[in-house]
Amino acid sequence: MLTINHGTYSSDDRERVTEQVHAAGDKFGPLLTRLFCMRTGYCLSFCLVTVVLISCTSQRAVIDRSAMEKILWPGPPEKPRISYLWNVSLLSGSEGSRAASFLAGEDDATDPRTSERLLRPYSIFVDEQGVLYITDPGAYRITIIDLKSNDARNILDAGTQEFLSPIGIVAFQGKVYVSDSLLNKVFIFDAEGRLVGELQGEFKRPTSLALDRARGRIYVTDTLAHVIYQYDPEGRRLNALGRNGSEAGEFNFPTHIWIDRAGKLYVTDAMNFRIQIFSPAGVYEGSIGMLGDAYGDLEKPKGVAVDSDGNVYVVDAIKDMVKIFSREGKLLLFFGQQGRDFGQFWLPSGIFIDEKDQIYVADTYNSRVQVFRYLGNK
Repeated sequence: MLTINHGTYSSDDRERVTEQVHAAGDKFGPLLTRLFCMRTGYCLSFCLVTVVLISCTSQRAVIDRSAMEKILWPGPPEKPRISYLWNVSLLSGSEGSRAASFLAGEDDATDPRTSERLLRPYSIFVDEQGVLYITDPGAYRITIIDLKSNDARNILDAGTQEFLSPIGIVAFQGKVYVSDSLLNKVFIFDAEGRLVGELQGEFKRPTSLALDRARGRIYVTDTLAHVIYQYDPEGRRLNALGRNGSEAGEFNFPTHIWIDRAGKLYVTDAMNFRIQIFSPAGVYEGSIGMLGDAYGDLEKPKGVAVDSDGNVYVVDAIKDMVKIFSREGKLLLFFGQQGRDFGQFWLPSGIFIDEKDQIYVADTYNSRVQVFRYLGNK
């Protein structure tokens, strides 16, 4: 029905090796710089000056709209359903910040937390005011961008604890909720980025978060516990859903989650290679996908989201594409392929669809967020 160009895809080894290589670079780059300073003996005061210059300057997101609405899916002669909008990867500092980087002899800050670029964006959330929230475990931080002014800022820690692996994020009623899968906590911040609390209860590995805005509920995936938890905005645990298994309503390492406008819960049941769907009351309603290499199958499902027409979007990371299914599980369309150009992906992760049907995709190993628009069925 649709003719769309697609690339050649490799096995799961590509993702595993890529993650190991980049993790090593992110981890040991700062260490090598510190060792150099220790050996030379004259770096300390210079580094202090550099840190002050960087920490006192604001950032602005550089939005690249050069391909806006120039790329459509599907291509002619089919009627387009998805259009390309823009992407962001660079967070430019002021002249003072750039001068500090120049004096340090580096294009980006050696510490990944102070990088002026997104490094490994993973999950995305956009609030009703048009503020974009990005977890970036490669930079050990949260990046927040006001899409009206392009002003950007970072949250680097949770009180006295530095982030180790920030994964999930939502914002609600002036608070920001962030999961850290290695600290095994879900933190609550105020609008200024100050730590004000944590979600109650213990976690084995908290990952994705989702918001049911209409009902005032926050959902948390505990991947190693094979459970989805429900919370109120104050952090009280209300309910739990699921257990380990492969039957309907059971999970095998669940990851990403989504709440649609009707309050239905969509769960990426990663190692069962499917998306499971539940009613607002937690009743199993169906599933989408299965393991396989056909376009309607799922090899490495990650982010999941739903547009205003009820179409279900699933990021298939190994295929470097986003697949769109009907509520009944029929493949309708896919977009993306392996690469670095506009509309192409390299091991994408999270996805978010806002009230305007703008589709935000964390293009993780291309170190950017790409944005598309659903054009509707009319």
